[in-house]
Amino acid sequence: MFENFKEGNLITIKLVSGEEVIAKFKGMSISSKYFSIDKALVLMNGPKGLAFGTFFATAEQTEPINISTNKITSIANVNDKIKTEYERIFSTVKVPEKPKIIV
Repeated sequence: MFENFKEGNLITIKLVSGEEVIAKFKGMSISSKYFSIDKALVLMNGPKGLAFGTFFATAEQTEPINISTNKITSIANVNDKIKTEYERIFSTVKVPEKPKIIV
């Protein structure tokens, strides 16, 4: 399942709980029972539609998170729109929004 992903790839994971997690793939455990992710976010409904939220709010956010491989239903690369927004969130340089014309 994970052979197509390399460390640092931005992936989306569907858990058996139904949560969709977007994160950077860190690697597999030696036993292949767990895999590690970094900078994990979840999609959630916000007042203006879909928004990102912290996946594991009480965990140390600078440390990788280990997930059991038997808790995954699907894994894939993220689409370009999500990738751009994810990178904007974790970017240390904030890019200003494009100007908008209000009619």
